[in-house]
Amino acid sequence: MIAAIVGLGMAWSLYVNGGVTIGHCVLLAMGPVALTAAWGQKSGRLCLCLLTLWLLTAAATELVVHDPLGHTVYALCRPITVALSFCGAMWAFQQRGRVKNIYVVSLVVGLAGGIAFVPTPGLSADPWKYGFGPVASVAAALVVATPPLRDRRWLSALAMLTVALLNLELGFRSEFLILFVAAVVGLLASRRGSGPVFRRCVLLSAALCALGTVVYVGYGHVADSGRLGAQQEMKWEVQSRVEGGLLLGARPEFIASTAVIEDSPLVGRGVAPQVSVQTRSAFLDRMQAIGVTVHEGITRYYFGRGMFLHSVLFQVWAETGVLALPGLLFPVGLVLWALAAAVRSGSGSPALIFSLLAGQLGWDLLFSPWPRLEGVYLGTAAAAAVVYLASQRQSGTVPPSAQRIPSKVNV
Repeated sequence: MIAAIVGLGMAWSLYVNGGVTIGHCVLLAMGPVALTAAWGQKSGRLCLCLLTLWLLTAAATELVVHDPLGHTVYALCRPITVALSFCGAMWAFQQRGRVKNIYVVSLVVGLAGGIAFVPTPGLSADPWKYGFGPVASVAAALVVATPPLRDRRWLSALAMLTVALLNLELGFRSEFLILFVAAVVGLLASRRGSGPVFRRCVLLSAALCALGTVVYVGYGHVADSGRLGAQQEMKWEVQSRVEGGLLLGARPEFIASTAVIEDSPLVGRGVAPQVSVQTRSAFLDRMQAIGVTVHEGITRYYFGRGMFLHSVLFQVWAETGVLALPGLLFPVGLVLWALAAAVRSGSGSPALIFSLLAGQLGWDLLFSPWPRLEGVYLGTAAAAAVVYLASQRQSGTVPPSAQRIPSKVNV
């Protein structure tokens, strides 16, 4: 019952901008239990310590820059929601199979409900891209990981590729690429009879390089021909002219944001700070240097209401300071570590899930603004990685460097 309440509680937010939900309040009420579950792992303790450092750094920055109360609460909610989601998921994933399944299903329903019930910027313009798409991707990966499909590699890969093509048809290009890569990683990682681990890793690396080339060339040809619609054709035409190609054409602020960071790399500016004319000019000059036409609309988009860098990583760095980055990056690092362990052990379903999570979190980290429920994704994914690594250590299928971490979890 508690697992269902926590998962479904993510559908209703008490503080919308900060992503604080009823589910987080339930986790706060059961704090000692959830904290004990997370503290039992060395990597869990390290994650909580880094999130605490992020919280203290955010509090210090807000005090120094004299931000208003609303901005201060928003800055503090980011690490708090990640920590609460992490502790709650650590507790749920260490319970019996039935409790874990109830938690996962209710969490997916809660995430979808949170998008449907709470207004989100951009949702009315494109509900799939700005709302339901990522939730549907995670749900598809979890369905593929169920026993009926787990051992049917080609059927699982076909199901994931079908969802990927649906994203492409609906104009969600980044989600298409993430799902496509996850399907390939899950398919190749499950090849237990393909020889030593090194050979499997070489095969996987070669396949991903070939996949990147084929997707880039194939998508460019199809988009340029207009078969993906006028909007995709126009986007491809603009991005192809930008120096650096498709990636920088889609997210030029990834490069230009360094101008804002260089101005104050150690101490944050606070939430939605006013940027000096010199820093703003340096930002726009770097946009123009890579081929992006700078006009008044771009200036308003990035600096019309303080500062909007369209990147979780750079936004948090610029607002809160460099000491917040370890707490932000470590959960993603845990997911990548779990992905490597899944590939090493030849586990197709975990490799698919952690590949999807790593791609989703990594893309949002670099190229997307902070979503309302980002703390739920970060904390839950990190907890899943920690529990999976603990189970792999118990079965002796993790590299020796990972086996040195003691485990008190019965998975």
